[in-house]
Amino acid sequence: MAKPIRFDHTYNISIAWGDMDAFGHVNNVVYVKYFETARANFFTDLSVWNTNLKTLISGPILTHLELDYRKQVSYPADLEITLGITSFSTRSFDVSTSMWDKDGHCVISGFAKIVWFDFENGRPTSITESMKATFQKMVEKYNA
Repeated sequence: MAKPIRFDHTYNISIAWGDMDAFGHVNNVVYVKYFETARANFFTDLSVWNTNLKTLISGPILTHLELDYRKQVSYPADLEITLGITSFSTRSFDVSTSMWDKDGHCVISGFAKIVWFDFENGRPTSITESMKATFQKMVEKYNA
């Protein structure tokens, strides 16, 4: 596994008792939900989408998700979820994440491949020029 990066965008979450499994640690599926919630927050902050739940003409869809589990977490605990764009192309981009415990240990790292999708025509479409400009700044920073 590559050394984890602490990205600039942060989202904090408190572990709920119900997030644990029979083995006494946070269930691996729950981290996917944490990442989903943090991505929604990230997209809102970047103005990638409008979150008032109206029908969109185009928007992000998840096509691939990859997570590396690094350390177990148990209740009670708080996690800092960090996110950044680490690559992009004409129609897609990668949102990378790392999740950190209060002691500064990375507990999860990974990424999601997102494709920009035209919902009216049912196929991928190009991301906007303003999104490309925003993404380029992040990619340069995190891949330096």
